[in-house]
Amino acid sequence: MTPPAGDGGRSRSGEGESPPPRRRRFLLGLLLLVGFRKAVAFAGGWRRFLATVWGLWRSHGYRAVAGWAVGAVSHGQHANAKRYRAWLRQRPAPAGPSGSLLAVMSTEGVPAAELPAYLRLAEARKPADAKLVVVADAAGAAAIGSAAPETVVVESLGVDAVIATARARCEQADFVALLGPGCVLGAAPCPRTQDLALYYGDEDRIDAAGVRSQPYFKPGYSPDLLFASDYVSSCLLLASSLAAALPAAPCGDYHSLALRVAERAQRVVHLDAFLAHRFRPPPAPTPPAALAGVLRRRYGDGAGVAIAGREWRCVFGNAGAKVTVVIPTRDRLDLLRRCVAGVFATNFGESFDVLVLDNGSTESATLAWFAEAERRWPRLKVLPAPGEFNWSRLNNQGMAASDADVFVFLNNDTEPMCEDWLAQLADVALRPDVGLVGALLLYETGAIQHAGVVTGYGRCADHVYRHTRPEEQGHMFVAPTLARNVAAVTGACMAVARRTIDRIDVFDEAYRVSGGDVEICIRAMNAGYLNVYLPAVRLLHYEMQTRGRKDPPGDVARLMAFLAENCPEDPYYNRNLSLKSLYPSYPL
Repeated sequence: MTPPAGDGGRSRSGEGESPPPRRRRFLLGLLLLVGFRKAVAFAGGWRRFLATVWGLWRSHGYRAVAGWAVGAVSHGQHANAKRYRAWLRQRPAPAGPSGSLLAVMSTEGVPAAELPAYLRLAEARKPADAKLVVVADAAGAAAIGSAAPETVVVESLGVDAVIATARARCEQADFVALLGPGCVLGAAPCPRTQDLALYYGDEDRIDAAGVRSQPYFKPGYSPDLLFASDYVSSCLLLASSLAAALPAAPCGDYHSLALRVAERAQRVVHLDAFLAHRFRPPPAPTPPAALAGVLRRRYGDGAGVAIAGREWRCVFGNAGAKVTVVIPTRDRLDLLRRCVAGVFATNFGESFDVLVLDNGSTESATLAWFAEAERRWPRLKVLPAPGEFNWSRLNNQGMAASDADVFVFLNNDTEPMCEDWLAQLADVALRPDVGLVGALLLYETGAIQHAGVVTGYGRCADHVYRHTRPEEQGHMFVAPTLARNVAAVTGACMAVARRTIDRIDVFDEAYRVSGGDVEICIRAMNAGYLNVYLPAVRLLHYEMQTRGRKDPPGDVARLMAFLAENCPEDPYYNRNLSLKSLYPSYPL
């Protein structure tokens, strides 16, 4: 069988001991029977269901099918409010505050008719010894009446009125909670140390009767996610000393407040608690006013924000860097031709080249194409790299043969879907705080193949959101269309700066086929770098075209041992989410 051209070592979950054949068939059959309709809907119809199950079974065996089925059933349950409330009843009671607490909330975004119910709910949900202050305009104060224990009347609602109120009263408590529009305070387990830290937690929806639904389980602090989305300001919890240093200059929006407080804080910490419940849905996202300034102060004058309507993208001023695309291959001209042509068709300028590592191709058509391609594209070079297939060694050979500032390791079974993506990858990879950068990879069906790697699946690692459609909404975890920091990305499309490699070292060649991408990402993370998943860069991945049925057992065992020692818990995932379902869900 033709060796893989660098799927990047994403190890499949559950490659440990196998249950007896009869038991595995029973478990798989039961799972499919229970969630059959959900699985068909998750796949996108009968044809895609049959194609997906057959393709997984043929290429990776029953475990891949079982893992997919678990994700399909989990996806079908993610909006089940009854099941969520049953899960909540099983959780231990939240710890109470370890210090005095002042909560400041605004009536912004809540219709006048709903204000009394909103304030009654806020008063009922807050800890007994916490003090609640409500910021309202004159009309809101009249609608509230006596429902609020203390109301500060202002001329216009907004985040700046909340900030001013918090700064004026922060000495009354050890900690201050700033609540976003339409939010009420949930559990507030104030830390015992009153340092200059910013704390945030998970959130869910709540109605006037106090019924909760639609949880949002958040990752550990992810600067790139905060650049892309306001995922923390439903409740910002901070020590009174940090509250006293809240910005005096206007913020304008809650996202900007979160960015500026995170900039001032010595650390940002995710708490395993529901700090907020949303009584009203969050406002539509808009570009935060403070983002450009935060980026310039952190990354230099060349950094900024590219805005298109309500959408925005961060730029970091690293244009013009030389990029080398490293593509290992052995024959499979049908894949390689499409991949290379796509690279040149979607990237412009003279700042990149392509290095094809020929790992022993023998077909005459492939050899003839090599000569033709070097004539057609002067920036393409074919480098002979004979010997047994070793994905890590081939990539190391590619780096040694190039003088580029940034390396992009690319499978031969990928095809670019957007323009100028090499420049986007390089712009992020050259940030001084970034390790490895990955892309959003899609199957031919349009479903997700890679949207970041989560460690811990099957005591190893796997791709979160696999087989989910990127346009879907309402997830329990961060949407796959948002940039975020991750423990690892797949080597099927992976970028890294030379200066980062100089510090963390090259790929570990003990990983022959799989695991090398995850291992180098964890090394980068443990060296203090941020690994970034960048969904604005999209490629098709014709996965299973060049892979065998299973990852080599030696690679899997080595990676499991490495992760157990170096990344026992994924800091960018949420511990409440299942490590059996690739679709983020609490355990079934």
